[in-house]
Amino acid sequence: MKVHILVTGWDKERAIWGCTRLGADKVYLIVPEFTKKKIESWVNEKTNKIAKSIKKGFSKYFPIEFVPVIYDDYLDCFKKVIKIIRKEKGNEILINIASGSHIATSAAIFAASITKCKAYYVQPEKYDEMFKQEKFISYGGRNIVDIPLLPIAAISEVEIEILRFIDKKGATSVTELAKEAQGIFDVPTRSKFNYYVDKLGDAGFLDNELVGGKLYTKINDTGRLVLEAFC
Repeated sequence: MKVHILVTGWDKERAIWGCTRLGADKVYLIVPEFTKKKIESWVNEKTNKIAKSIKKGFSKYFPIEFVPVIYDDYLDCFKKVIKIIRKEKGNEILINIASGSHIATSAAIFAASITKCKAYYVQPEKYDEMFKQEKFISYGGRNIVDIPLLPIAAISEVEIEILRFIDKKGATSVTELAKEAQGIFDVPTRSKFNYYVDKLGDAGFLDNELVGGKLYTKINDTGRLVLEAFC
């Protein structure tokens, strides 16, 4: 099955164009539930109105499901996209980031990167400058642009366990980690912990610092997002 995840914005035709050209068996529409920051109510209303228009016009061709998110909350958007990807495991998943909020689309790109899904962008045929009226920002589609994903290697179970332990422990030295987290390895050695801490630091999931000859590490926001995705 081909499953598309669309971040809903104000581009009805670009949102659905990839589905009709690439083929779709099921479509998820990321829609704004509410926002954390106070913005004009018509912004979310217009976005949801376009989502309903998409569903009304195309649900006869493939099932369409709404997924409400907090549109200006990166973590919430990320978690909801990951939840869909987990649910559809085994199917071909394509993520359309041609429209929608920048926060939601960037969260979708990161989710695609760590799960190795396909992300794409649809170039519009033309734009409509009067998009605030009862019109769309753009019309039609011209081309599909594949989005290069972030160069993130697959995450192993051992790496997830180390991230989880450091997240619970807080900032710690590798010496302490090697003593307290021996159960992660069948044959625990200090060199193994050094290797994985360095590797996860290079990947951007841990912040490592050498203090007085000792290597200290702590999880960062990116590492926590990875835990959200795989735990």
